[in-house]
Amino acid sequence: MQSNKIITFTTERLPLAVFLHASGRLRFSHCNLAGEAKVQFVFSDPNTEGDQAELEFENGAVVSATSLFASQRYLRRRMTDELNSNNRNSDNAYNSR
Repeated sequence: MQSNKIITFTTERLPLAVFLHASGRLRFSHCNLAGEAKVQFVFSDPNTEGDQAELEFENGAVVSATSLFASQRYLRRRMTDELNSNNRNSDNAYNSR
């Protein structure tokens, strides 16, 4: 029997998420709320490469500046969208009381 479990790598660290996205090591999936004003960046990691990629990041792996800045803009937008969505949902819940 084959398992359809989706393997992911998750981090709350924006610089690591930017590196993973910019380097193309892992495919960005989505953001999750990780507290009041924090998000987790979730990446598809079917080959369980996330931990190794994180180690390479910690050891100074190189990625092009153009890719780095583009990924930072993209992920900041996704992060802001998730936080704003949470704020709208909180406001709606408060107003419906």
